Amino acid sequence: MRHLKTAIGIAAAALTAGSFFIGAEARSENWAGFMKTPARSSYVERAAQPPLSLKWRFETKGPVYSSPAIFEGKVFIGSYDKNLYAIDAETGKQVWSFATDGEVFSSPAVEAGKVFFGSKDGFVYAVEAATGALAWKHKTDGRILTSPTVSEGLVFIASNDLYLYALNVSDGKRAWRMKLPDYDKYSGVYASPAYADGSIFIAGKNGIVYSASAKSGGRHWSARTDSAVYATPVVKDGIVYVASLSRNFYAIDAKTGKFVWRRGLSTEMIYATPVVARDRIYIAFKSGHIRAYNRNDGAEVSDWQLPAEINSTPVVAGNGTIYAGAGDGNVYALDAKTGSILWKYATGGGIHSSPAVVDNNLYIGSGDGSVYAFSK
Repeated sequence: MRHLKTAIGIAAAALTAGSFFIGAEARSENWAGFMKTPARSSYVERAAQPPLSLKWRFETKGPVYSSPAIFEGKVFIGSYDKNLYAIDAETGKQVWSFATDGEVFSSPAVEAGKVFFGSKDGFVYAVEAATGALAWKHKTDGRILTSPTVSEGLVFIASNDLYLYALNVSDGKRAWRMKLPDYDKYSGVYASPAYADGSIFIAGKNGIVYSASAKSGGRHWSARTDSAVYATPVVKDGIVYVASLSRNFYAIDAKTGKFVWRRGLSTEMIYATPVVARDRIYIAFKSGHIRAYNRNDGAEVSDWQLPAEINSTPVVAGNGTIYAGAGDGNVYALDAKTGSILWKYATGGGIHSSPAVVDNNLYIGSGDGSVYAFSK
């Protein structure tokens, strides 16, 4: 059981380390997937200020480790009960559900009227966003714990069969796949792919960050870090940011694969995806710390801590609020300048899901099997 919880924590941190920044840009109809953008760069300027009020609670039949996507008034999210759910974003009523043969850790992505996600049954699914009808499914040879990104008419997703897949949005046929070598007998891929400027970026448990052509899968470069990487790369302004398990943080030139800088962080292992905002980079640690680093050289500039472990990526707004789910089941709002707790709400289970915010509403899943919506 301990190993299962560890695996869930690692997978959830990698999957849900998205949605860090919310606000003015997010106040549109859609939050289309994990980390909001294909580059996994989710910075926006403003967010609703706490306190927030519970708007609704939707119950599934299993823990919710998936992070929500919001599209045309619906919340899409997976559950450990093996279903993907579509929930009315205003009322919290179920619109439809889609059953798979495996637990759904994967956070969905929405594009072209379809919802794309993976399941532990090894399939990548595309379902119609409006009705939940199956559009297509594609079988891989391993469990899927990662989250897709969609660009250039292709769905990019990694499987525990140690391949990165590029599938056609329209019919699910494979355009290409790329092998992700592993050195560990406990094989698996926890990092989700990121897309930017015609390239796809992904990191593996072998400690190597890869860049490939999104169209063909042809390798551009590979860059070796010092240890396994569980966190999804983030691409911003031509730099790939990635954190390794052994407490090191890297900035890599997206065109050449050369290291711009490297920084040792702390004594804690790193599972969560870094988030880039203006001149800062934020990383959440399992110990409950949320630390900010200088974007130019990786030097630490601030350190705040929650009273419980963090198993997913918080949301940080440019107007000064950090929203985070924690292992004690609380959703917290912190003052980004002082670290003081401004508001909290207790769910019934530990939180591995990252929030998404649209129109001043915050959506998040909980280990108690429920999806929560909060509003100002």
